[in-house]
Amino acid sequence: MNLKPESWNLNPDEALWFGDRFDPREIFGRAAPLEIEIGSGRARFLLAAARADPAHDFLGLERSLAYYRVCQERVARSGLANARTLRADGRLFAESLTPESVRAFHVYFPDPWPKKKHRKRRLLDAVTLELLASRLEPGATMRIATDHPGYGRAVRSLLETVPALEGLEWDALPSPPPTSYELKYQAEGRPIWRFLCVKRKA
Repeated sequence: MNLKPESWNLNPDEALWFGDRFDPREIFGRAAPLEIEIGSGRARFLLAAARADPAHDFLGLERSLAYYRVCQERVARSGLANARTLRADGRLFAESLTPESVRAFHVYFPDPWPKKKHRKRRLLDAVTLELLASRLEPGATMRIATDHPGYGRAVRSLLETVPALEGLEWDALPSPPPTSYELKYQAEGRPIWRFLCVKRKA
C-alpha cells in the first residue's frame, strides 16, 4: 500500500492514498465480501453496517481531512474488525480496484457542487459511474442518495446510460442504515433522491 504525504504536518495515515492496485486483505486480514462507502463523513453508516453484517468488510473513503479524522477516530474506537477507513479520493481509488471485486458501493449525499461552473467537480459523472459499475461483482449493488434535486435528476439520467446497471426500487432490497446527513435532512423535511442499482449478470 502506498501513501503520498501532502504535507509534513500530516500523520502517515492521514496522507491521501494512492497506488496501482488495492488489496483489501492488507487492511482486513481476510478475504470477505467488500462494501465501500465513498464519503464516510462521521462514519455513522459505516459502523452501523459493519455491526449488522460481520461477514462483510466495510471500507470508508473520505477525502476531507477534517472528516477523515472524525471517521478514523470513531472506527478505531468501535473495535470492529470489519470496518476500516482510508483518506482517499473516491474516483482515483476506484481505479485501483480489481474489476468485479466489490459487493456494494454506497455513495450518500456527495457534494452537489450546485454552481454551474463547479459541476465538473461532482463525483458522479458518466465516466465514474461506468468505472464503479466495472468494479462491482455480477449481482452486486450500488446505492446513491442526494438531497439536491439538480444532482438527483443528473444522476437519474446518467444511470440510464450505464448498460451494466439495472435500476430497482429503493425498497426492493433491505434499506441500509441511515447516515448522519439523512437523519438531518429527514428531520428538516427535505426530499431525498435515492437510487438502487444492481450489476447485471452475464
